[in-house]
Amino acid sequence: MANIFSDKRTKRVASLALSLAFIVATAYVVSTQFSELKSALSQIEAANIAIIAIAALSEIGSVASFGLFNYVILRGGSTISPLTSIETATANTTINNSIPGGTAFASIYSFRQYRRYGATPLFASWAVITINVLSGASLAILAAAGVALSFKTSQGLDLILVVPGTVVALLLVSYLLANPRFLVAMARPTLKLSYRLIKYPKGGAIAIQEICNAFADHHPKLKDLLAATAIATFNWIFDALVLVLAYEAIGKPIPWSGLLLAYGAGQLAANLPVTPGGLGVVEGSLSIALVAYGGAQSSAVAAVLIYRLISYWMTMPLGFISYFITTGTFKVRRIPTQQFEGSALHHES
Repeated sequence: MANIFSDKRTKRVASLALSLAFIVATAYVVSTQFSELKSALSQIEAANIAIIAIAALSEIGSVASFGLFNYVILRGGSTISPLTSIETATANTTINNSIPGGTAFASIYSFRQYRRYGATPLFASWAVITINVLSGASLAILAAAGVALSFKTSQGLDLILVVPGTVVALLLVSYLLANPRFLVAMARPTLKLSYRLIKYPKGGAIAIQEICNAFADHHPKLKDLLAATAIATFNWIFDALVLVLAYEAIGKPIPWSGLLLAYGAGQLAANLPVTPGGLGVVEGSLSIALVAYGGAQSSAVAAVLIYRLISYWMTMPLGFISYFITTGTFKVRRIPTQQFEGSALHHES
C-alpha cells in the first residue's frame, strides 16, 4: 500500500512540475516575444472578415467530412444515419480535445454510441480501431505531399516517389485491417482496456476470447475501407484550407513549400499527452514550422491563432451540443444486428 501511495504522490508531483514548467515557459515566451505577439494581434484585428467566414465554412466541411467518413465505416453494421454519425464524430473529437486522456474516453464514448445503434461488440470494436487508423493514414497522405513539397530541388522526382509510396502504404494498411489475424491482434488489447476501464465486455477474459474468435471468422470489405479513407482525406484538406485562408485573411504570403508539412506536424502535436487537444503545443509547433519554411514570424503567429480559433474553439461548442444530443435527447430503437453481418463485416463460410 505504501508503494501505491508513493507512486501516486510521485505522479502528482511530476504532473505539478510539468504544469509549472509549461506556465513558466509560456510566460517567458510571451515576455520575450511581446512585440511579435502585438504585431500578430494587430494583423488579426485587421483581418478580412469575409475570408474568415469562408474559413469557418471550410471547417464545417471538415467536420462533416469526418462524420461521413465515420458513416461509411459504420453503415454496414449499424442503423446510424449520416447526420447522427456527424454528431457522434463531432462529440468524439471534442471529448478527445477537451480533457486529459481524451483519446481513451472518446473511444469509450464512440463504442457505446455504436452499440446504441445496433452494432455488435465485434463491429463496434472494429469500427473504433479502423476509424482511428484510417484517419491517421489519410493524414499521412497530406504529410507525404508536404514532405515532397518541402524540398527546394527535384520536387518532381520527390512527388513521383513519395506520393505513390504513401498510397502503397495506405493500401497495405487497408489490407491489414481487412485481415482477420491483424484484427484479432488489434482487438484483444483494446477490449482488455475497455474491460479494465468500464468492465465491458461483461464476462471478462472469456467474453474477450469469444469476440476475438468472432474477429477471426469475419473481415470487412476492402473497397469500403478505401472509400472511407478518401472521404477522411477531405477532412484534413478542408481543415488545412482554414490555415491557408487565415493567411489570405491577414493579406500575407502563404509559405506553400512548408505549409502541409507544418500542418502535419501540428496535427501530430495535437495528439501528444501534454495538454488537452495540444493546446499551446500545436500553436507553438505550427508557428515554428511555418517560420522555418519562410513565413514571417508575426504573420505566422497571426495565421495560426486564426486557424486555431476556428478549428479548435469554434468546433468545441458544436461538439458539446452534439454530445448532449447523442446521449440525452433522442432514444434510439435497437435493431437486431444479425441483419448486418454480410456487409461491412461479412462471414466467410
